[in-house]
Amino acid sequence: MFEKGKRERRNKEDDAVFNRMLLWLVGAVAAELLILLLQKVYVDMIFDVAVAEALLMFFSVFSVAGLVLTVGCGVWAVLNFRSGKPVTLPLALAGVAALLWVISLVTYFLYDEGLRLLMMLPAAGAVLILIFFLYQRPFFLNALLTAGGLLALWMHRQYYMDHPNFITVCIVAGVVVLAAVAFLAVQLRKTDGKLGSIRVMPVDSNYMMTWITCGVTAATMVLALILGVTMSHYLLFILVGWLFAQAVFFTVKMM
Repeated sequence: MFEKGKRERRNKEDDAVFNRMLLWLVGAVAAELLILLLQKVYVDMIFDVAVAEALLMFFSVFSVAGLVLTVGCGVWAVLNFRSGKPVTLPLALAGVAALLWVISLVTYFLYDEGLRLLMMLPAAGAVLILIFFLYQRPFFLNALLTAGGLLALWMHRQYYMDHPNFITVCIVAGVVVLAAVAFLAVQLRKTDGKLGSIRVMPVDSNYMMTWITCGVTAATMVLALILGVTMSHYLLFILVGWLFAQAVFFTVKMM
């Protein structure tokens, strides 16, 4: 009887996780549809030209304001964390501001090419969602960081010759983010995976893999700037190989 009740609870938990995963996947599909709508309005101008011009103005302003808001919300979260206050709201606002900032950057500076780039993100997001629900959180974080590096290298190979300053700023910003994540991993290791009262990582998380991921990803991005566009193609394979190695490592660890 006890085993039967335990099995039923486990089945209910698995069903709940599966339903949440489906909701996130539906969200990825919805994001893809919204990007398609944005392309129709912003590039194809299916409505009045004034609408496209208004969007252009918004993207122009938020390509700068978004960074300011993201940093401001990040500082707010740090201050709340140090004073023992909840950090959920500032982190959520920082995430939204960062997302809008990225969208504004690529659509303002790359225009139609930027929207084609954005259309790739929901598909990549769907893969990351599967990783999040099927694997441990450290692998999800590492996969997210590696995916960001792959995106940076791909953008460098595709757009550096036409937009060198924009791509350089993106790569430098990516390296800063990787450094911040590495520092955060150090703090989480000291607190057994907790950020304040929030459980971010499991107690037995392997932070060494995260530090290696930050180092490898940052190194490939910096090498791309130093060695040029041609090397970006080969550096992509390094990150893909590292991602595959992590998938093997965490799969074996789950067994």
